[in-house]
Amino acid sequence: MTSTPADRRPVAWSVGARVRTRHSRDTDLAPEQWPVVSGVIVDDFGDGADPADSEYGRDWAHKRRWAIALDSGSLIFRNDAELAPDS
Repeated sequence: MTSTPADRRPVAWSVGARVRTRHSRDTDLAPEQWPVVSGVIVDDFGDGADPADSEYGRDWAHKRRWAIALDSGSLIFRNDAELAPDS
């Protein structure tokens, strides 16, 4: 979700940008079935070298780059590849 359709260059995200991403509280739904929702990036946790998933010793609560306040009021965390510009 990080390329613009017109030129395929990566989007440069920043705090304050409006974005779209998939999100659902339904744990039975597969992530690709989650609805697309909109929100605003409210914090940037940096793009430092992330350890591989296996280095965490768990498969949940991994580090994410962006904090996003959804229009619904929820706060979620996503990486660049999980975002698209909100037009």
